[in-house]
Amino acid sequence: MPITKLQFEMGIDAGIEALMVALYDFLEENQDTAYAEEELYQQFGVSDPGTYIDTSHLDIALQKIVETGAVEARSVANSTYYAFLQEIDKSTWKPVADSDNMSGDDEGDESSEPESPPSE
Repeated sequence: MPITKLQFEMGIDAGIEALMVALYDFLEENQDTAYAEEELYQQFGVSDPGTYIDTSHLDIALQKIVETGAVEARSVANSTYYAFLQEIDKSTWKPVADSDNMSGDDEGDESSEPESPPSE
């Protein structure tokens, strides 16, 4: 099955991207809470104790969403916790602040100081 160019560049498929969107939405809705990896497995996998859960796609989705900067991972008491960090554009997986600066090419440059004075 074909994947998008962005999925290709990120090394993910549509299933992993769907998990990334679900994780992002869940953590964004619960910004005041950090969740242990095991809690996210229960939220997005099978929650019955003793049932086999294929966590490979969830592991990849968590790794990739942390790489985007949308979610922060931190080791706490022998567990890895995940928390919402910043808003991102889910169509590009770039921080919204970066997307605003990149849209319109020179649009935002007029109000900022130039990096170096123009040469005469």
